[in-house]
Amino acid sequence: MSRNEERTQTRALLTKKGVLAFESGGTKLVAGVADSSGRLLETRLCRREPRAKAPASLERLIGMGELLKRKYESEGWSFGGAGFGFGGLVRRSTQETFMCHHEEGWNEIDTGQALRQKFGLPAWIENDCKVAALAEAQAGAGRDARTVFYVTIGTGVGGGMVQDGRIMEMSDVGEAEIGHVIVLPQGPKCGCGMRGCVEAVCSGPGMSALAAYMGAPRAMTSHELFAGWSAGNQFAARVVEKAANLLGGALATVQTLVNPDVFVIGGGVGSNLPAYVELLQRTARQWVVPYFRDRLRLECAELREQVVVHGAALLALQKLNWRTE
Repeated sequence: MSRNEERTQTRALLTKKGVLAFESGGTKLVAGVADSSGRLLETRLCRREPRAKAPASLERLIGMGELLKRKYESEGWSFGGAGFGFGGLVRRSTQETFMCHHEEGWNEIDTGQALRQKFGLPAWIENDCKVAALAEAQAGAGRDARTVFYVTIGTGVGGGMVQDGRIMEMSDVGEAEIGHVIVLPQGPKCGCGMRGCVEAVCSGPGMSALAAYMGAPRAMTSHELFAGWSAGNQFAARVVEKAANLLGGALATVQTLVNPDVFVIGGGVGSNLPAYVELLQRTARQWVVPYFRDRLRLECAELREQVVVHGAALLALQKLNWRTE
């Protein structure tokens, strides 16, 4: 066998090694398979039941994972581990899922143990925004930057920081919780229990609450508000610009404190509303300390719906030392 043939065979064998990846979010559950380079091969998605609790959601995730694992093993694949992007807080030292604002019961089950037992693989759990940051830093809009601060704007507002291709772990229970920076004291109540958090006024539901707070004549969805802003509706423009000012102030504070190379804005807003991301950049820039101002850079996320499950796969690969960059 020639050297070229040996290298080709070696590459073929390597591509038969993979990891499982999972995501639990506010509205969806996702399972996926990635190869040893971090490339997603297949994902399966189901919508989370609005009143579902953790055991039912975990069972559905495991079920999708088992189907994928059996399918790929029948084609000669082997699996080294699993990563899980969890839509809540994780205690890193014990891998506990101990708090989730949109679904009850995660603090009552041993999620990591369930994954390890069901699949016979090592498993690692991290907050969904942190693994999304990892994915955008390695394979998305932040891949040319050393330090990436990721912000997702959707059902909630979350954040994550990555430096040199790895999540910046500042404490056992997380960091970068930009969604719970208070920007409107005495404003609408947040799911965390405080009032006027970024999430309470700048997420999708938060913008609806902000509109009501500002005197909307009826209930308005964030979709209606953005559509009205684009069409020149004065009230919608007031609400959208107020939200941009509030979030822009929080971003400016992060720039002044952390000075990341780039903010990647994800979720429904970052992926679908580049004009709003441009507004955020203009708004935030005026509040950044002058000598950091020219470094402020916002980019729309690139990986869209697959960003969390992609990041969960990359996390598992890093933990396995199969992928370190």
